[in-house]
Amino acid sequence: MGGFTIPVTFDRLTLLAALLAVLALAGIISGIVHLFTQRRIRLFRIGSGIVLLLIGFGVFAVAGWAQTYRALTKAELVATIHAAPVVGAQQTMKVVYTPVTNGTHGQPQTFTIKGDEWQIGGDVIKWQDWVNILGVHTGYRITRLMGYYEDPNDYKTKRVSAYDLNKSHDTVSQFLHDHANLMPFVRATYGNDVRMLPDASATYQIFLSTSGYWAARQ
Repeated sequence: MGGFTIPVTFDRLTLLAALLAVLALAGIISGIVHLFTQRRIRLFRIGSGIVLLLIGFGVFAVAGWAQTYRALTKAELVATIHAAPVVGAQQTMKVVYTPVTNGTHGQPQTFTIKGDEWQIGGDVIKWQDWVNILGVHTGYRITRLMGYYEDPNDYKTKRVSAYDLNKSHDTVSQFLHDHANLMPFVRATYGNDVRMLPDASATYQIFLSTSGYWAARQ
């Protein structure tokens, strides 16, 4: 996965509102042009254009509410994790990480991790509300899989396992992350992670919502 993944949803109501707005503006402009060229007012064209424009605004308002609701409740599946303790090896687990992009599962990868829990995380780009209304959802980039020790002192005396899951970076997405304050359509950029105890009988789905990553047992 190179750079950030930014899920986008095209809403039919939004497209309908845009189409109505275009037709409305075309009718209004046609009526105005006819007024200046023919010295006659085409009230029907102008009136129908205004009516279509008002309908378009109404449809866009409904579409905006629907998109806002979807943005607040959307949970994007971004990966699955299966972690099993290694028998006879203390604080050691085998972790199978499978990335998921737009509903498509990628190639599973297996890692040996030291720690009491596995931890996965990365970067998040949170857009302004009006960008969400247009169908653009929270951007993300999973960057690492690592082990987590419950006792902080273990980090001083034991091996720390950390794996880079994002070996390539794209310039545009990196700029959005590093200079969010310069982008009026970016609300916040931050790092986020989720961690769980290894369980040989469980596979966890990793989701991304507007608040960040979270895990649920499959």
